[in-house]
Amino acid sequence: MKQITKIGLAFAIAFSALIFVNYQSHKTITITFGMFAGSNWDVPNGNCYQIYENAIARFEKKYPNVKVELISGITKDDYVEWILEKSLQQDIPDVFMVPSESFDMFAQTGLLLNLESYMNEINENAFYQSSLKAGQYKDCQYALPFESVPTLMYVNKTLLEQENIDFPVNTWTWSDFYTICEQVTKDTDGDGYLDQFGVYGYDWLLAAHSNNCEIMDENGNLHLNSTEMVESIDFMKKLVALNQNIEVNSQDFDEGKVAFCPMKFSEYRAYKPYPWRVKKYSNFEWDALMLPAGTHGDNTSQINTLSMGISRFSSNKEIAWEFLKELTYSEECQNEIITLSQGVPVLQNVASSKETMDLLSDDSPGDSNFQFIMLDEVMKQGTPMDLFTQYDEIISQIDAEIYRIVINHSDNTLMELTDIQQKIQTK
Repeated sequence: MKQITKIGLAFAIAFSALIFVNYQSHKTITITFGMFAGSNWDVPNGNCYQIYENAIARFEKKYPNVKVELISGITKDDYVEWILEKSLQQDIPDVFMVPSESFDMFAQTGLLLNLESYMNEINENAFYQSSLKAGQYKDCQYALPFESVPTLMYVNKTLLEQENIDFPVNTWTWSDFYTICEQVTKDTDGDGYLDQFGVYGYDWLLAAHSNNCEIMDENGNLHLNSTEMVESIDFMKKLVALNQNIEVNSQDFDEGKVAFCPMKFSEYRAYKPYPWRVKKYSNFEWDALMLPAGTHGDNTSQINTLSMGISRFSSNKEIAWEFLKELTYSEECQNEIITLSQGVPVLQNVASSKETMDLLSDDSPGDSNFQFIMLDEVMKQGTPMDLFTQYDEIISQIDAEIYRIVINHSDNTLMELTDIQQKIQTK
């Protein structure tokens, strides 16, 4: 009798366990996804939610017992503060956007889940490495890339044609860049003042990046007085001197009076196609190419990446990981970046596909020198933006000091940069 009782009890436990497992498999699990409204790249985007709504629909179809709640309506300017407020309550969305400029802070303060234990489930080489590195902290992966944009040099084709200057090639150098700027900088109406210029918006950071400069190492040490940095600042002095103390502004470029202007690829995508092209730059034809290479550098672009991460406080980490993969690792979602956003897909096979090239070309009517097949090369050669903790504060200090050096045409650049480094490093 006791044996029968034991068997009955064991059967009851097993049956109960089976019922529980079956219940769990049909139980609705809700995870949250946090995002800010609008474009990460600060350009017009009327479909900012569509790509995420499509991803959620695909995911919920694949996992019928999972519901993804989209938390939206937060502006980009308020987003970081909103995440930090949520962190105080340990109520951060399970999956959330991680802009490049916020990643370091999110990782350092422990808001992001370390993804290293999950990474063997995906092929890391499928991503552009510059994009993937944007989500790495202390050699560990804390976020996966969603979309990226490189910075390119935009060229006023009409102005170059008027001056009988050939369109530069993608392997151009500082010397080529300066020569063209020197040729086009002039007084066209004879009133004694310059009214046509070589470049607007090209700064010492872009010059330093294309000359293989390291501004700050991982230990927080500045390297402002390197040979590469001295060359970069001296080059900036030459460029600025061409303008004879006239400060070139964005209106000059918009009006077709400037040959070159560096911009993010997202702005090219937003304003090149009709009707934005008519609204923004309607009086001249313009196109894009890679940034000019410094004497110690290459035609390398800085890559700004919007990543996605998982909250360390999530109670549904496994399913959150599956949704993170849907956003960043699925070809369906990455393909939609071409049609619903202005960035570059972070999966190499998607960004370099013929379908992608055709779609981008369709957005660029007329005579275009920009070969979108080069976009793959730009992304492969690019490097992540150096957005370390206190980056904005430190760079603003350096920027003000370097601006003074460049404008005043200081004679001893090495000494000036050494003084700046010592001043900032000792604070």
